[in-house]
Parts: sequence; C-alpha cells; structure tokens
Amino acid sequence: MKENKREDLKSTGKGFTIDSIINAGSSAAGNVAKDSISSMVGDIIVDSASSLVPVVSGAVQGYKRARFERNIVVFTEELYAKIEEVNMNMEEKTDKQKEKIDQLLAFIMDYVIDEQQDEKIAYMVNGFVNVTQHEQISDDFLLTYYDVLKELRMVDIAVLKLMYSSRYVLDHANRESYQDVMERHGLSYEQYEAVRHNLNRIGVLTTRTDLNIYSDLEEISKRFKELYSYLEKLTNPKHKRSLPKLKEPKLKSKDNFEVSKFGRDFVNFFLDLD
Repeated sequence: MKENKREDLKSTGKGFTIDSIINAGSSAAGNVAKDSISSMVGDIIVDSASSLVPVVSGAVQGYKRARFERNIVVFTEELYAKIEEVNMNMEEKTDKQKEKIDQLLAFIMDYVIDEQQDEKIAYMVNGFVNVTQHEQISDDFLLTYYDVLKELRMVDIAVLKLMYSSRYVLDHANRESYQDVMERHGLSYEQYEAVRHNLNRIGVLTTRTDLNIYSDLEEISKRFKELYSYLEKLTNPKHKRSLPKLKEPKLKSKDNFEVSKFGRDFVNFFLDLD
C-alpha cells in the first residue's frame, strides 16, 4: 500500500469510527438498522476520502461504482450480524485503543471496496472482529494479513480450509474431501495441486518430508552396486556380452503439504473454522 494512500485512509478514519457504526445501528432494528449503517458507511467513505473510490470514466466507472456499492452492502450485512460482539469488545477499550481500531477499520475498508469476490468480505469482517478483541495490533500486522487475503481467491481459501480442517477440526461428519472441493470449483487434479503450490508460495502452506530413510538407503546402495558392476564390465575388454540396463533409484521419501504456523494463525484470524 502506497504511503499517500495510507495517509488518505488515516484521514478517513477521523470521521469513520466504529462507535458511529454501532450508534447508527442501535437506533433502529433489523433491515432499517442495516440500511442506516450501510448509508452512513458509504457517505463517510465518499465524503472523507474520495480517493478510495476509483475515479475512471465510462463503463468502467459504472462497474466500479456498482462494485463499491455492492461491497458496502455486503460489509454492512456481515458486520451487523456481529455488531453485538464488536460492541462488547469495544466497551473494554480505552479512547486511545478505539482511535487505533478506527484507523485499522479505515484500512480494512480499502480492501473491502476493491474486492472483486464479495464472498471474501465475510472473512474481512471476521478479521475486524478479531482486531477488536486485541489490546494492540500494529499497522504492519494487519496489512500483512489483509494483503495475503487479498491475494487469495475463493478456490484458494477452499483448499486452505480443507487442509486445515482435515488436521485440526474434529467434526469429521461435515468435513469435505478434496474431490468435493475439486467438483465445486471445477478443478482438475493438476489444477488442485497448482492451488496448493500457490498456497505454499504465499506461505500459508509448508512442506513436510515424509521420510523412509532406511528403504531409500537400501535402494541407493543397490543402485550403486549395479553401477559398479556396469562400469567393471564396461572397462573389461574380455566382457563380450551386452551390458545390463541401469535403473534409476526409486526413493520413497516425499514432500507432503501441510498448513504452516502462519497459515494456522491466518485461518484463526479470518476463517473462524473452530
């Protein structure tokens, strides 16, 4: 995130506070409250930091405006569903902590506005609820987590959730299989593996070597003996028969993907699987 954009977001936070959102929803109920929050959030963002709304022309402007409005509505609905939890968390915060949370919320709204897959906004709200639970969170911590979330597509999240759940979630009855994920997202197995390699590149997955050292050493020793015999026959002028065919060693050790420590923290921060 560029520094001037970050300063715009900080400026937005001066008029856009979580207290104002809570107050907007507390004076009404149900859909009226959600509409009040949605209207207030949209107005403040547009009025306080117009640089957050893409300034383009023609059809692109209409598309980005429609996406902006849609994302604000989705954010409102997701936040409204958890507003009581947020309210309880905020009651324990000092004025200084509230000011910092307001600033972080302004950062989060930038990710909300630009998000192309509105299903991910629920995870952004989960992250914000976690922010309100902490005594202190730095800009860099939040921006690192949200940058990673921004880079992931829903299919990436589905595979990450699958790998996390298969090891850390006890509800076996409702657990998906990788075939379920592949079918839902229209993936071939090669594409599924490509997603896992991408998650490994990002850092939410890591590799664990499944070692079969004893078997591998025996295999290597066997192939060395064959190679020695081959070279001996090759250099022996008296050897008239055809040379044996050399075989590549078949090693059993392999790398398996698993969720990294950062990946587990990331899942707990955003995905709320437990």
